[in-house]
Amino acid sequence: MLRQILFAAAGAASLAAAGAAWAGPADDPANWRKVDPENLLQLTINGGEVLVELRPDVAPGHITRIKQVARAGHFDKVPFHRVIDDFMVQGGDTELTYPAATYPNIKAEFTWGRDPAKQKVQWVGATVGGDKIGYLDGFLVQGQPDELAMISFPAVAKTWMLHCSGVTSMARANDPNSANTQFFLMRQARVGPDGLDQKYTPWGWTVSGLETIRGVKAGREEDNGVLPPGTSDILTKAVIVADLPANKRPNVYVRRTDGPEFAAKLAEIKVTDPYEACYLPPVEITVERPGQ
Repeated sequence: MLRQILFAAAGAASLAAAGAAWAGPADDPANWRKVDPENLLQLTINGGEVLVELRPDVAPGHITRIKQVARAGHFDKVPFHRVIDDFMVQGGDTELTYPAATYPNIKAEFTWGRDPAKQKVQWVGATVGGDKIGYLDGFLVQGQPDELAMISFPAVAKTWMLHCSGVTSMARANDPNSANTQFFLMRQARVGPDGLDQKYTPWGWTVSGLETIRGVKAGREEDNGVLPPGTSDILTKAVIVADLPANKRPNVYVRRTDGPEFAAKLAEIKVTDPYEACYLPPVEITVERPGQ
C-alpha cells in the first residue's frame, strides 16, 4: 500500500513507548478509526480526488438520496453551476445533464437528536448562549449540553454539524423541505447566527481533497457565482467507495478525538464561538491507497 498522510503526519508515541512496531493506523484502533467504505464518497473533479465521509447518523434521509443518485450515475458529468470563491461550490443539479433524472424533495435535517450515551462529543468550549462546541468523530458540532438529555424525553440533545470548510451540505429553495439533489461543498466557514447552521442540512465532511474543492472555477461576484452554461467545471464521477473493486479502494483513517493520544490536545483547546472552532488545527487523517 502507498500511504498518503494528510494535514499532519501522526506519530506512534503510544506504540513506541510500549516497544510495539508501528505499521499504520490500522494497528492502533485506540487512536484511529477507519471510515466505512459504504459511507465514503469519492468525487473526481478536474482530475483530482475528493473523499467525503457520509454521516447517516446526522442526516439519514439525505445520505439515502446521495447514495441513490451516485449509484444511478446521475451526479456524473454534472456541472458546478454556482461557485463563490471564498464561500462554496454548488453542483448536483442532475436535470442539467439528465433531464429525466427527477427526484422528490427531502425533508430538512438541519439538526438531530443526539443520544449522549451513544454519541459522545469531546467538548472544547461553549458559546455565551450556553451551547456547547466540540468534536464528534473528528468533525465539529454545536448543540445542547449532554445534561439536558437527562431531563428530556426522549433522552437526546439537539445537535448540529458546523458549516466549516470541507463540510458538504444540501442546497434548497425557500421551503426548508425543498432539498433535492443539489449540494454544496464549503470552501470557507459560514457558521453561527449569520451563517448556514440550522438552516441547511450538512450530510458529510471532506476527509481528503479540500484544495481540489477550492480549485473549482468560480463565477463572477456580480452574478452571485452563477457561471454561464458550458463554462463550469464538472463533477466527472461520483462513486461510493464500497462499490469500487477491493484493490482500488482508498482506506481512510481519522484520528480518534475520543482516543488517549488526542486527549492532550483537547486539554489545550478552549473556544467560545463556532467560527473560532472552525479554524482550529485540523484533525489528522491518513489515506492509504493501493500500491502500483
